Amino acid sequence: MRKQGKILIIGIILFAGVMRTPIGMVSPLLSSIQHSLGVPAGLLGSITTIPLLCFAFFSPFVPQLGRKYGNELVMFLAVLILAVGNYFRVFSTAWLLGGTMLIGLSIAVLNVLMPVTIAQKYPQRVGVMTSLYTFSMTLFSALASGQSVVMAQRFGWQKAMQSISLLALIGMVFWLPALKGMHRAKAGKKGGSSVWKARGAWYLSLFMGLQSLLFYTTLTWVPSILVAHGLSQGEASQLFGLMQLASLVPSYVVPILAYRFKRVRGIILTMTVSFLAGIGLLMVPTASFGLTVVIVIVLGAASNIAFSLTMALFSLKTSTPEQTGDISGMAQAVGYVLAAIGPVSFGYLQHITGSWTLPLSILLVVIIVLTFFGLAVDQRETIFDD
Repeated sequence: MRKQGKILIIGIILFAGVMRTPIGMVSPLLSSIQHSLGVPAGLLGSITTIPLLCFAFFSPFVPQLGRKYGNELVMFLAVLILAVGNYFRVFSTAWLLGGTMLIGLSIAVLNVLMPVTIAQKYPQRVGVMTSLYTFSMTLFSALASGQSVVMAQRFGWQKAMQSISLLALIGMVFWLPALKGMHRAKAGKKGGSSVWKARGAWYLSLFMGLQSLLFYTTLTWVPSILVAHGLSQGEASQLFGLMQLASLVPSYVVPILAYRFKRVRGIILTMTVSFLAGIGLLMVPTASFGLTVVIVIVLGAASNIAFSLTMALFSLKTSTPEQTGDISGMAQAVGYVLAAIGPVSFGYLQHITGSWTLPLSILLVVIIVLTFFGLAVDQRETIFDD
């Protein structure tokens, strides 16, 4: 591999590293942020919701930006905006909200264009590079979530959060080789069918959406459920970190397996069984630490099997990088609408029923529907097949 290609791989790793950390790092620091900036309690939830809404409403427009100005340049500028928004959001409540919006728009660009860029730059190694990308994103997020409180205690929460901007700027340096070989769409009428009219594209978009709903719902509420079962907040926090670490292996292995075998029925059924087991066991009101370790490991693995498979399917079920960009934009628009409403609806159901049983039972139904859409996608060579 040429030297420029090796440098760009580091850029991909570092860009992937800032695709979850600006959001995941916030949750453990919410009390410090509220105390320091005087953020009203009602606005705290928006710090997580704003990026999801940005993903949902901005993602469909990202492929056009990439085609017009070049995917690599658009991603480079997105990371610059992310670095600026993240750096300044620690100074006031207004900057916190504005900076979070800039971060959300920037990550929307990266979410859509990273699979496209990998397909363009590494057409013979898409599976391996997708694995590296999803693994890096998961690893950096887990490390940031787990170490954010320690960093805040040592350096202050502001510097802890601003460290993500430094990571982004370093990533931009290693991304420079990509700007020398930018991909832009050729002038003329775009060929092919509209992705929004393809039944297979809707199946994949709903698969993306339901797995996002499951991921963000469990990410939001599992610690509270564990505390309700009798575990201490410290134990729940440790197990929450374990749940994220459990997702590392699937994040690397799943895309490679998907590209090797092409048909992913086995991966989908493994995901289904893992989700059903994890959610089903979570419904058991036990304070057993050993059983809870099993639950969070299974749930963490299931969530990342679903996510990593979705990222692989964007390229696996399309014929050109342009199609990959279109389905990536569509699926993430649909997906993050569901992701935004999932945790809120789950919490509301728990509030009105006073129990976790009904919300968790609904998630079991969601898992079955998720499986149906996954198998429907797997039956098609591409998402444009009838």
